Amino acid sequence: DSITISNALQAMQELEFDDHNDEADWQPAYEVYIMEQGIPLPGVSSQPLQDAVQELERLVLPFVQEAFKCKECFPCTAFVRRYLKNERLFIPAHFDVTAFSTIILPLSPAANYTGGFFVQPKAHMNSRAFVHLDQGDVAVHDFTLNHGIDVREGGRFSLVVWVSETRAACRGSSTPWHADRALRGDIVAQHILGMMYGQGNGAPQDDARALEWTLMAARGGLANAQFSAGTMYMEGRGADANETAAHYWYSKAAAQGDASAQMIMARMYAEGIGTERNELQARHWYELSREQTGVPLMGP
Repeated sequence: DSITISNALQAMQELEFDDHNDEADWQPAYEVYIMEQGIPLPGVSSQPLQDAVQELERLVLPFVQEAFKCKECFPCTAFVRRYLKNERLFIPAHFDVTAFSTIILPLSPAANYTGGFFVQPKAHMNSRAFVHLDQGDVAVHDFTLNHGIDVREGGRFSLVVWVSETRAACRGSSTPWHADRALRGDIVAQHILGMMYGQGNGAPQDDARALEWTLMAARGGLANAQFSAGTMYMEGRGADANETAAHYWYSKAAAQGDASAQMIMARMYAEGIGTERNELQARHWYELSREQTGVPLMGP
């Protein structure tokens, strides 16, 4: 209700926000974790914020359990984020790696900002669609949704709950659903599993296994995984460095519209990396990448 949201917003604004790096783009996150392993964190999880989380559990968790067929789904992690000028206004399209499903509660009125939460089902930014969320609306999605934040004017505050598939998985800081879905051919789960092995986050650090899962997802057509495969071959992670293989996988991601892959292709053709030097191809990929203004470029 409006009182719960108003109280949570006021409590959030009194917090000291952490500027540790966000795993989506390694930029300062401006977020505060208020619950981990299903337990409110002392000193930061004030009663108004706990009340908001409990209301989401009461009102939204039954929907999550039904929609995603997880009778034992358990609210595991909660945090608040702010998006303000001169701090952080953008999070690139990404998957929520450690969540089975995600609940988002905007605490700011929609009139306070433009832009906000978007979904991006394809690599090219022209597939991006903003989802209008007013104060008190709730968005729910699972870990396979490619999404991000782009606040273009004003400021936005939100409360996010990451839901685990079971209480045991939450308390054990594990994500067994990724391996289960990956083995059944889910390319997003395969990609995430590759990331987990690559980073040693949620799985033992193992570049060879990371590349194995990444290639499964890349062969399945996931542009994110194709880009990752290109980077792993370029850097020699999981296999010997192979510029030809790197060029192949970057070309696959670039063809799907990945702006970073397109810029890397421009460089590879300009410098003859993994392919013959070709100025026309270099210009072609450079201009395609530059058309996607506002997309942060990443690469090796």
